[in-house]
Amino acid sequence: MKFKVLATYMEKLENTSSRNRMIAMLADIFKLAGVEEIKSICYLILGQIYPNYVETTLGLGGKMVQSAIALAASKEEKAVETAAKELGDLGLAAAAVIKTRRNTFKKFFKPEGELSVKEVHQTLKGIAEAGGEGSQEVKKKTLAALLSEGSKLERKYIARLAAGAMRLGLGDMTILDALAVGFLSSKEKKPELERAYNVCSDIGEVAEVLIKRGLPGVKKIKLSLNRPIKPMLAQRVSRFSEIKEKIGSENISVEEKYDGERIQAHKAGKKVVLFSRRMIDVTNQFPEIVENVRKNIKAEEVILDGEAVAYDFREKTFSPFQKLMRRRRKYGVQEFSKKIPVKYIVFDLIYLNGKILLKENYPFRRKFLEKIVKKYKYLDLAGRMITPDLEEAEEFFQDCLERKLEGIVCKSCAENSYYRAGAREWAWIKWKKEYASRLSDTLDLVVVGAYKGRGSRAGTYGSLLCAAYDKEKDVFQTVTRLGAGFSEEDLESMMKRLNDFREDSKPARVEALKEVEPDVWFAPEMVVEVLAAEITRSSVHTCAREYGKGLALRFPRFKRWRSEKNAEQATLVREIKDMYEAQGR
Repeated sequence: MKFKVLATYMEKLENTSSRNRMIAMLADIFKLAGVEEIKSICYLILGQIYPNYVETTLGLGGKMVQSAIALAASKEEKAVETAAKELGDLGLAAAAVIKTRRNTFKKFFKPEGELSVKEVHQTLKGIAEAGGEGSQEVKKKTLAALLSEGSKLERKYIARLAAGAMRLGLGDMTILDALAVGFLSSKEKKPELERAYNVCSDIGEVAEVLIKRGLPGVKKIKLSLNRPIKPMLAQRVSRFSEIKEKIGSENISVEEKYDGERIQAHKAGKKVVLFSRRMIDVTNQFPEIVENVRKNIKAEEVILDGEAVAYDFREKTFSPFQKLMRRRRKYGVQEFSKKIPVKYIVFDLIYLNGKILLKENYPFRRKFLEKIVKKYKYLDLAGRMITPDLEEAEEFFQDCLERKLEGIVCKSCAENSYYRAGAREWAWIKWKKEYASRLSDTLDLVVVGAYKGRGSRAGTYGSLLCAAYDKEKDVFQTVTRLGAGFSEEDLESMMKRLNDFREDSKPARVEALKEVEPDVWFAPEMVVEVLAAEITRSSVHTCAREYGKGLALRFPRFKRWRSEKNAEQATLVREIKDMYEAQGR
């Protein structure tokens, strides 16, 4: 496929807000694709060059892309900067200022003819992988060569890909819908594709296997070491008594819930790789976890699910999540590992010495987990009790709160208590201290807009527009305006934290009414945890909107940024609807 064909579809996608039309367009693209390029198409449409879990970037900031455009156009960088400001972004600037297709950098890139999708993808990968002395100059000149060979439309999207600013208004779920429509004739067959994606975390692989071997091949996609699977998630209830009603087993495993970061550990011999909840490689962030998994897990090959928690060894107490986040750094990791030591608390076993355990029940997985974990200073098993009695479970919950834990997770011990990658089902139910009051609850919401501050908040954002994720529609629906609970430090850092995601107009995946239109729109990327008194009906929000009204939060307060979560891992619209109905409205 020629890249200009893909770029033409990209422009069409950019200019439509109808999800059904997007799905139809994507299905058309996929049907035109060859086996050897469908992976590339999936990644590029999502603005990526690798699967999500490969944390390799192009290494090009806005300034570097600007410099490459100037080089290709034989212009001063200032001219490119001015064009980008006037037109709105570097992609439009590249299309405007590069007038000819002459390539004076053939040493760095010379296509055989018109640019192909594979050539663009491979060249961008080469830019990402360039390293060593002089690599920044190589990156810049290679990008300039690629831009020089493109047409006006192609340059627009090449520059946006390089700058990490594609944002066509679609996500993974829309891609899966389109693959189902394109190759299986119906969105109804998407669940099998989603199951495979949850296990392999590579949407390009799902597409490639589908085009090569059809649905039977997709069903055979399995997890593998050093490639994360999507974590299983817990449901929530509004009343403690509901746990017994929902969980589906007589005995309940009541586990300690920690205020830390979900970590999936892969061990293959002496090699240990750690993945965050966002499926990003965080191995270098936690050297003590790597060392202890290597030494104190009695298995040659294993995939563990657990939580990294900051721990005060002198006081023998767990520290809050905010303290752990100070460990997320590129430099000074060893120094901070001494200042803020971390325990890895393991609570599940996904793979053991060649055997995939997803279809084994929870008691079976826990039994083998206890056999292979050698408890040590920095490594432990999640504390738990097994009981059929909710009163005992509540006593355990209160004890957890006294020990500064976040709460409990109740797990089914039934025969079908499998590990369902990426699923949020009733086999796991969480209960935190915020739920205990019955008047307050916490939600993880996505920031999609901001309102300019006034008075003491002048010069920064005064409040944020937040949304919940509708997985079925692959869109974000507004649910609250958030202005309370921010510290002075939060307010001072807010613009810096959010401005990389700023958009000139409402993102296509955001559903919002004019009544809540913010001063600034953001691509749905950043997640915040919000505490609210209750959920009410609202005429101005789009969350679960029906009969002219949606759902909204009453008295929302900011609790913390959830940088370990991506937007699709935020609270679902379906969950908020369930919570509202549980209030008895």
